[in-house]
Amino acid sequence: MRVLAQHGHQPSDKITRGVTEGVIQGAILSSRYVGPERVGEKIDEIRKANAEAEVLLDPEYYATRQIGTPNNQLGYLEDWTYFTAQRRRDLVRGPAVEEALRSVFDAVSGLDVSAHVAPNIYIPHSFDSMEAGIALNFVAGAKGAFAPAGKPVYATLALDRRALLSPADFSAFLDYLTTLETRPDGFYVLVGGGLIDERSDLVHSEVVDANVIASWMLLNFVLAQNGFEVINGCADLLSPFLTAAGSNWTATGWWSNLRLFSMGRYIKPEGRGGQLPVVRYVSKLLMNRIRNDELRAYARIMSGVLNGLAHDADYAGVPDRTNEALQTWEAISSLNQEVTDGSIETRLGSLDSRVEQARAAYAALQARGISEGIETVNEYLGQLSGAIENFRRLAEL
Repeated sequence: MRVLAQHGHQPSDKITRGVTEGVIQGAILSSRYVGPERVGEKIDEIRKANAEAEVLLDPEYYATRQIGTPNNQLGYLEDWTYFTAQRRRDLVRGPAVEEALRSVFDAVSGLDVSAHVAPNIYIPHSFDSMEAGIALNFVAGAKGAFAPAGKPVYATLALDRRALLSPADFSAFLDYLTTLETRPDGFYVLVGGGLIDERSDLVHSEVVDANVIASWMLLNFVLAQNGFEVINGCADLLSPFLTAAGSNWTATGWWSNLRLFSMGRYIKPEGRGGQLPVVRYVSKLLMNRIRNDELRAYARIMSGVLNGLAHDADYAGVPDRTNEALQTWEAISSLNQEVTDGSIETRLGSLDSRVEQARAAYAALQARGISEGIETVNEYLGQLSGAIENFRRLAEL
C-alpha cells in the first residue's frame, strides 16, 4: 500500500528523489523542521518533483506539553503562532479546544497541502484519563474547524503504547470514535514508547510487544471498517502489519526518531554524541534492518537476503543516506503490497508466512555459525507472530 516519507532533520533530496522514483507517494512534513516562512517553499519543491504527490503537514501540537521543560528541542515549532502552552483544565472545556483548532487552521489553511492534519494533545497513560477526554474533544471538533478549507481532514491520535494495554478502556475509546456525529475523513495515528536513541532500531523498541502491535492493528481495523482513512506515522517495519489490518498509508523516515514515535524526541538527550548510526539495509526475507557488512556476509551464505529490487544495486558499495532512505521505502512499499489483496484472513496468512520465513532464515544463519544478535531477533520475531494471533482474537476473526 502507499508509503509516505516522515520528514525530519537533514532531508537533503531524499523526499524529492523518493516521489520522483515512486518509492513513496508523498510526505508528512514536520512543523518542527520547517517553519512558517519556508513551508510553502518545501511543499512547492515536492510538487515540482511529482505533481501527484500527497503532501501533509503535522502541526505537532501534541508537543506543546514540552514547552518550558529543561533541555527541550522544539526547533521551528516555537515560530508557529498556534504553538502555545495550554493548561489541561482549560482544555477540558470546549471553547479552549475550539480556539486551539482555529489557531492551527488559521496558520495552515493557505498551504497547498493535499489534506489537513488537525491538532491534538498526547495521551500518555490511559484512555480513562483527562487527556483522553480532551483528545476526544479535539477529534470531535476537527472536521468543523477545518471544513472551510474544502480538503480532507485527518484527526491526530498521538498515543503512548501503555494506553493500548487496557482493553476495556481502549474499547470504550474506539466506540466513541466510531459514533462521532461530525466525523473527520480519517485519522493520523502515532503510537510510541520511551526515549529513542538515534542509533537504536525497531527490534529494541518498546513498541515491539505483541499486545501493543495487536491493539494498534485493531485500531486500524475498526477505523477502516467504519469508513475512515488511516495514516500511520512512524510505522516503519510494522507497516505491513498495519496495512494488512486496514491502514491506507504508512510513513517512515531516515533516522530512528522518524521511524519510531516518542515524546522524548522533543527533549535534548544528555551525554550523547559521537558517530552517526551505520547505514543499514531492509531485508524483506529477514523482516529486519541489517548492517551493510551483515548483508554481505548473509548474502554469501543464503539466497533471498537481497530483495531483488532496484536499490539493491546501491549496496554494492556503501550507499549514502539518500539511497539508504530510498531502499527502506522501496522495501516497505513492496512488503505492504504483499498484504493488500484478499480477505483479512488472507492478508494475515501472508504476514504469518513472512514471519515464519524470517524465523527459518535466521535459524539457517545460526546453523552456519552466525550467532550475533540472533537471540534478540528471535524474540522480536516472536512478538510479531504473537501480534498476529492476538489481533485475530481481539478482532474476533
